Amino acid sequence: MNYKISKPFAMQSPSHPTLARLSALPVTALLALTVTVSACAAGPSEPKTLQSAAPVTHNCKPQETVGFSCELLDHRLLSLCVSPGFVAFKGLPNDNPGYAYVAVSTPDGKLQHAYPANPSEYKKYMSTGVTQSAWPYVDVASEKGVFFYANGDMETPVSLMPQNLPAGWQVQTPPTRGDSYCKRRMHRENFDSVLLQLPRAVK
Repeated sequence: MNYKISKPFAMQSPSHPTLARLSALPVTALLALTVTVSACAAGPSEPKTLQSAAPVTHNCKPQETVGFSCELLDHRLLSLCVSPGFVAFKGLPNDNPGYAYVAVSTPDGKLQHAYPANPSEYKKYMSTGVTQSAWPYVDVASEKGVFFYANGDMETPVSLMPQNLPAGWQVQTPPTRGDSYCKRRMHRENFDSVLLQLPRAVK
């Protein structure tokens, strides 16, 4: 009985022109083509979800310590910032070689105001003390007088004195007298340690 042994498929010369072209391709090209066809058959892929940037919560530089920061009524940010190593200084507060300043920025973190103009001169304008209720506090004064006050009592609002604000500064006044200028407190975890390094208020 005679059997006709046919050539394997890969060894035959395809009669269809497309099959002929495919058979001439290297194996790696055929595999790549298969993956591409499979991806097309699966339809369009889901768009990647873009991660939004973290919200801005203070005006301090990454290497600085945030002594205090809050969102004002008009959604701008008010922050007390100190230099790297400020809190870790072991000497007397008046000998601290660092710097400190308060700053106001737009809601997206664009700096609008900073005081004092030379942060290294903060000792002329900032002082700290303790209230009668034993809460530590900080005062920041312009040449007109104290314009920023905050203490460690979470229930006591931050105070701003518009009449004493540095030149060019503008702050929205609360609708009710005695209400906080800050809409929301954001950073207070370093408040006490920063205040320990500020000059003591003169009684």
